[in-house]
Amino acid sequence: MGDIVIKILVDNTAYKKFFAQHGFSALVEVNNKRILFDAGQNPKVLEENLKLFNEKEGFDYIVLSHGHYDHCDGLKYVIDNDLINGKVIAHKDAFLDKYAGDRYIGIDKEIKNYLLKKADLEIVEKPYKIDKDVIVSGYIPREHSYEMEEFQCIRDGKKVKDDINDDMFLIAKGVLITGCSHSGIINVVEYGKKLSEIKGVLGGFHLVGVSEEYLNKVLDYFKSQDFWFMPMHCTGFKALTKLSQLKNFVYGHVGRVIEI
Repeated sequence: MGDIVIKILVDNTAYKKFFAQHGFSALVEVNNKRILFDAGQNPKVLEENLKLFNEKEGFDYIVLSHGHYDHCDGLKYVIDNDLINGKVIAHKDAFLDKYAGDRYIGIDKEIKNYLLKKADLEIVEKPYKIDKDVIVSGYIPREHSYEMEEFQCIRDGKKVKDDINDDMFLIAKGVLITGCSHSGIINVVEYGKKLSEIKGVLGGFHLVGVSEEYLNKVLDYFKSQDFWFMPMHCTGFKALTKLSQLKNFVYGHVGRVIEI
């Protein structure tokens, strides 16, 4: 077994027997720790994919990339089966009521209530070290251009624009794992470089429906990097098609195991 093993549990695409669904989740095994990064949107999909990986143990840490349903609602399976063995790490804004227009897209209310009242919850805004090789980013500075959808949240009783300040990533032994990169994938990676050496990047790059100008910036950026990258989930087919032409692109899907 390698120094780090990452298993893709939830993604929009899947391989053979695994189940695909819009959302993201990955199991990170590093330094004798089991870290669940996000949980997808459906507890049954998470359950079935864990079973197909023959994963029966609980998790030492749960890390939530941000408070959207397609990254958090699969936690119902984890909670109902008492699989949380340690801390749940999240940004405070992950628990805001979040909307896309009139549609609620935040964390399921029951799950949110459990996390806030019963879990060993670690609220982080600055970089947080799980150990010397594993760090959660906290808030990601937006120093480079990025494009995001018009989301809203309830803050101080009022519906306002949601900048998704809860967007966070995890770095484990140089591998950066991002949920949706709402703060911009270039911002994500550049901030990651300030926290650690980066050997690879995987997760959602949030490039569905972005402008040609921004997509070309992202393409040029990854073309100039010397690490591998694996875009999934909210990256979108058009962006994936273009990114796949780069030499450092790696195809990702549910069922994929990255062992380093």
